[in-house]
Amino acid sequence: MEPLEIIDTLDPSDVASRRRAADSDLVARGVTFGVKDADGKLHGHEVFDIEPVPRVIGAATWDRLARGVEQRTRALDRFLDDVYTVDSPEDAAIVRAGRMDAAIIARSPGYTPLGRSFPAGRVRTRVAGADLVCDDRGRWAVLEDNVRMPSGLTFALAARSVTRDHWPELLAGVRDRLRPVTGALEMFCATVEDAAPPPHPDLPSGPDAASRHVVIVSEGDHDPTRAEQRAVAEAGGFHIRTCDLLRVEQDGGVPVVVDLASGRRVDVIYLRVEENRLAEGVPGIGGPLAAGTVGMANAPGNGLADDKAVYASVPEMVRFYLGEEPRLGQVPTWLCADPSQRMEVLDRLDELVVKPVDGYGGAGITIGPECSGARLAERRAEILARPEAFIAQERVELSTLPALDGTRRHVDLRMFSLLTGSGASTVPAGLTRVARAGSLIVNSSRGGGGRDTWIVASSPKELSVGSGVSDDPGSTDGAVGRAAPVG
Repeated sequence: MEPLEIIDTLDPSDVASRRRAADSDLVARGVTFGVKDADGKLHGHEVFDIEPVPRVIGAATWDRLARGVEQRTRALDRFLDDVYTVDSPEDAAIVRAGRMDAAIIARSPGYTPLGRSFPAGRVRTRVAGADLVCDDRGRWAVLEDNVRMPSGLTFALAARSVTRDHWPELLAGVRDRLRPVTGALEMFCATVEDAAPPPHPDLPSGPDAASRHVVIVSEGDHDPTRAEQRAVAEAGGFHIRTCDLLRVEQDGGVPVVVDLASGRRVDVIYLRVEENRLAEGVPGIGGPLAAGTVGMANAPGNGLADDKAVYASVPEMVRFYLGEEPRLGQVPTWLCADPSQRMEVLDRLDELVVKPVDGYGGAGITIGPECSGARLAERRAEILARPEAFIAQERVELSTLPALDGTRRHVDLRMFSLLTGSGASTVPAGLTRVARAGSLIVNSSRGGGGRDTWIVASSPKELSVGSGVSDDPGSTDGAVGRAAPVG
């Protein structure tokens, strides 16, 4: 029987009781998220709603997607290193080759001075979160790349815990074919720890050399992702610190970062605050970065690669830096800064999705068919006043999956790829994000939830093969497509 059929055989009161118990467990574990309003302001926390009906993806399909996501991560890392290790965007190799417009880089809000402090040749994109959708014909596409501060892995793991602890009968039929999520968080933590720089020749040896001191730089208890930070800290033996607990000091004339709470020198910063907050809260942070005495995951300046105008150039980055064809498609995108593309956007404003280039979490999006005439006129004026601040995209055929209330909810899939000096890998746990009933936006900050994502093999043997099983073009997702945007 299918999972939904199994749940349908249960007494409704039992289903309701299990859902309440699952929510109580999630609250006790701190699996909550910060809810933001339309302007992006935090106004409270809610439990992350996990729908018990899982999403099922074939192992061969997952492995094909993983190769595509890893390819994009490698290309974006090369792009960031190219751009930030030259004096100006015009000097970047991809620009000199005529494969990308320097103006796209120069005007991006994510192109920051602190990004230049990161040493050349080091991995800048340790953790990447790619958001994908699948339509009703099994075609997958990347909606956006998140290489600044991607989050959500612990939510994916929590979804599996909910299935295991509260809906165990669902697992009975697939147990030997279901790819386990065991070790996913440990993979993540090892990648963060791998950001530690090599020993500095001018620093004296001492107790810090025996073990790496990793700190998670956080906004504090009110941080929307605090629950995830605590889970990562526990799994990796890391320490959560606010900016005021870090200070740049000189050690034998060499700038280092010191953790004031412990008195230890910091080897790695896992960045969970906005870059400007780090620069303001830890004055002089660029010195230790440039000196190579502290590593960072992810690197400052990575917001450039999250820019939605830069997103349009990722396929060309894959071709230029890797010499490969893109394995995954992406959404047709118009740059409003380009006069000819802007005219097309304005002509089709009632059809397209318009997004701020530096937006995230669903903030600032307008969905043409859902907007009033007054809102479209307002957006038109905004585009004409600051065309470089916006891109437009076709509405995406966002999958829907059934929920227990009889509705079909819109979903996307976040996959987490990890990059070290030895190569890229993908965490075997995907976060299926689920929109509220009647909503087209899946972001948790807009009230979206999630569901367990099953990577299921056709036989137990297939699970042991891992990445590279096949280029199976299909999917067992079972999704029904409907035009929708993603934030």
